[in-house]
This record gives sequence, structure tokens and C-alpha cells, in this order.
Amino acid sequence: MYGLIRSFKSLGVYSTRVQALSPVGTQLLHTSSKVKDSNQASQTASSVFSSTTSTSEPEDFITVSAGKGQGNVRIREFTYSTANFHVSPRKLRMIGNQITGLPVTEAIRQMQFSAKKASDKILHSLVWARKNAIFQKQMNPDNMFVKLARVGKGKYRKRLDPKARGRFGVIKVPYSHMKYVIWEKQSEEKPVPRNVVEKALLAGELPKRKVKGFTLTKNVWVPLKESKPVVNPKPYYNW
Repeated sequence: MYGLIRSFKSLGVYSTRVQALSPVGTQLLHTSSKVKDSNQASQTASSVFSSTTSTSEPEDFITVSAGKGQGNVRIREFTYSTANFHVSPRKLRMIGNQITGLPVTEAIRQMQFSAKKASDKILHSLVWARKNAIFQKQMNPDNMFVKLARVGKGKYRKRLDPKARGRFGVIKVPYSHMKYVIWEKQSEEKPVPRNVVEKALLAGELPKRKVKGFTLTKNVWVPLKESKPVVNPKPYYNW
């Protein structure tokens, strides 16, 4: 360093900027640059951290279609799935048809008194789905219902079935799972009637018009009721 200063003195270009290159000056220069770099790094880290922080506010409702001709509804959605367990997809699909469209509390009650073997697994998974929906999405358990209950087929476990004369067969042990889609509808405010006619219309007191040609003369098909007793069952399946 001193040899560099002497060379600058001999050339006549020695200035105050070169004086700052003394050992003390260089140490201060490096220290200030390090402090400046650390300040910039801390500012950058704080800005990135502030941009990645998320608040714990509940998510807003989304608008979806309620079906053909039924308009739109505002809902919150939560999905949950069970693991693969030993049950046939055909048998598990009956439970899915039973709880689809029911409130979550009513679906849990149905599984509590169901005689099917897979109802215990579905019962515990519904309870966990309701708990996670409350804590993760801040959903109201009184307004939650099962929108969809899809059944998926898992892997088949194979085992041997020994038979006579050294033969054997293969038995497939089925596994399946169920996925739920839980909705929470936004509470709708009742419209305020503006006159006597609207008040009677909202209360259902007005007589209905008799439209010719819209009277149902035949029985409408309804799904199978699980609580209905089976009388004189046939020795084979009906489905």
C-alpha cells in the first residue's frame, strides 16, 4: 500500500482520494460498505417477508351455478378424501348416494345408525372433514352440506385360492375411497314485502293456478330408501 502511495507521489497525482487509502481509511471503507450491504439485504428480506405473509381472514364466498334454471348461489367449498380401505366400490357407492345432498350433521347421524360395514370409516372421515372445514375455511357447520360424494377405485390386492388337482385361482381383494365436496351456502336475507299481494305471495297464501296438462298421473321414480325393510327378498341382486 505504501509503495503504491510513493509511486503516486512520484508521478504527482497524489490527492486526498489516495490519502483515504491508508490502512485505517481502507478498513473504514470496507466496514461502511459491509454495513450498507447488510442494510440493503435486510431491507430486501423484510420486503420479501412482508409480501409473503398472509392474513388469517376467512375466504370470501364464490359465485357458482346452482343448476340448470336455478340461478347462481354464493358458497364456500371444501374438499376432503378418505384413504383406500377394504371395501368394494359398488357397495361404497350406495353410501355415497345416501349422504349426497344431506347436511353434514345429518349425514353423520345416518352413518352412525347405518348397518353397513363401511359406515364407520365414512362416519369418522365426515367428522374430520367438518372439523377441518371449520378451522381452515372458517365455515359455519350449521350451513354445511355434502354437495358431492365421489367413489374411486383403488388397487386390488391378489391372493391365491387353492383348488383340487394342484390348481389354484386368484382372488382379488378390492379397495376403494370416497371424496367429499362440502359446500356452505351464504345465508340469504328474506325479501321485505312491499304490499299485501307480495306478502301473501311470500307466505304462500295465494291460490295456485290450475294449468291443464301438467297433472302427474303416474308414479315418479324415487331412489331406494335405506330405512325401508325388505319383504320377501329375491335370491339374486335387483341391480
